[in-house]
Amino acid sequence: MKVLVISDSHGAVFESHLDEIRSHGDYDILIHCGDKYKDAQKFADKLNIETVYQVPGNCDYDVEKDGILFREIMGRNVLITHGHIHNVKYNLDALKKFAKENNADVALFGHTHDQLTEYMDNILFFNPGSTIFPRRGSGSYGILDFTDNDIKCSVMTLKN
Repeated sequence: MKVLVISDSHGAVFESHLDEIRSHGDYDILIHCGDKYKDAQKFADKLNIETVYQVPGNCDYDVEKDGILFREIMGRNVLITHGHIHNVKYNLDALKKFAKENNADVALFGHTHDQLTEYMDNILFFNPGSTIFPRRGSGSYGILDFTDNDIKCSVMTLKN
């Protein structure tokens, strides 16, 4: 199961980004980790992705959804959040504690605008960075490939 993970798009859905994202094939699920979470549907429509999970971030002022979502993907308990609720800009301690308490196998988040792929206590913590306002370098997004035995993680750098 191939999952596109985007965060911190801040209202920018560029055709050049879509072309790069498309170049990696089709996706089964799109996950948006907040800060203009309604961009998720724009990305999904243009990329032909039917299943969309999204959570609001601290810049989503017209919040209609809870900031935390759990979904099962290929038998794994996936926590989706923006990260501001757990103060991830300071450290991952609160998010790690919350993920452990809720038996998460994967914790997806954004907020820092910085990429991260790290296993801690057998939980995958994954932040795809920001598509438009990266903390360092170029914009980015993530691809998670769920198989029966593994999760392959890639952070992809946007060229444009």
